[in-house]
Amino acid sequence: MRPYGLILAGGGAKGAYQIGAWRALRELGITFEAIAGVSIGAINGALIAQGDYDRAVELWSSVEVKSGIQMDTELREPENLFSFSNLPQIFREVVRNGGVDVTPARNLIAEYVDEEKVRASGIPLGLVTFQLSSMKPVEVFLDEMQEGLLVDYLMLSARFPGLHNQSPDGAKYLDGGVYDNAPIGMLRDRGINRFIVLDISSMKGVGHKAEFSCAEFVYIRPNDPKELGEAFEFDKSMTEMRMEMGYLDTKKAFGLLSGNRYYFRPKEYKLMQAKYGYRVCAELEEFAEECGLERLTVYTSRQFMRALLAAYDAQTKEKEPEGELEEFTRSILKAAQPLLEKAPEELVRKFRGKKRKKPYADAIAAIESFRQSRTFGS
Repeated sequence: MRPYGLILAGGGAKGAYQIGAWRALRELGITFEAIAGVSIGAINGALIAQGDYDRAVELWSSVEVKSGIQMDTELREPENLFSFSNLPQIFREVVRNGGVDVTPARNLIAEYVDEEKVRASGIPLGLVTFQLSSMKPVEVFLDEMQEGLLVDYLMLSARFPGLHNQSPDGAKYLDGGVYDNAPIGMLRDRGINRFIVLDISSMKGVGHKAEFSCAEFVYIRPNDPKELGEAFEFDKSMTEMRMEMGYLDTKKAFGLLSGNRYYFRPKEYKLMQAKYGYRVCAELEEFAEECGLERLTVYTSRQFMRALLAAYDAQTKEKEPEGELEEFTRSILKAAQPLLEKAPEELVRKFRGKKRKKPYADAIAAIESFRQSRTFGS
């Protein structure tokens, strides 16, 4: 199989998604002729280049906010550095010390990233940072760096506002994502036109600096980027969820799984589409998500419909008292009709509200059809 150029977007703690994707890519036997990343994508890129998957998982499974910073006081919300509750403490660090001390993060990266191994891999590794003094991006490959400075450059690429701004040359830098969060252009300049893009950014798109014509892309990102949580939310359960989502989404991107919001074996999904239709299947998945059906599971058609039927019945049961309340509210409004007719139009709108439409009619019809088939064994 021809190798790909690998592009790793920035996104802080959401970078665990890329490690899960790497697991799937390893299983598929996919190799890389070059790697370019930004911020946490650059750090993951170094881990991938050196080829030590187990060490990468070990790092991501153990990392916490407190393991990456040094502060005089305990954070009010220790699992999310830039949460609203922590902002007063961060502001004090910026005023007193020029930013939060991230020396522990640098030491941790130096422990897991082996520059000699990365150089010996023969895989060109590029990263992006942004120099504030010149207001220009810095796009640099490992073979252009002085030996021993890889970890320093990785830290420069991940320089988020509020973190201490130390650098080997004394200049101030900012996270490379402010310039281009998916540096495809770096690899295109080296003649590469076949890419896998692992995008964990909150905004849709694969960067904005490169020309994409006459190139081949496998573009991997969550169905809903919000599911990955916050960029500085280093929670162990979230890390596990992100890795599993990255793994499943990558298998979907290469045709080993199907579905829109959920995951099915391709043959199973085709059976479901043949029975219910393409549009109804999409609506079923949307409805399943609203019902809170477990997403990170590979379903058969019957498993999915059984689980959705149970979730639908539970939801319907919960809403029965609300139906009675709505009926009571309608009777009150009817009795107050003469008064409402004399009231200003704006007041009437506030009391009456909008008439609700029954959502997911096709999905509910499919669920009821499945119930019937189970009842009568068809």
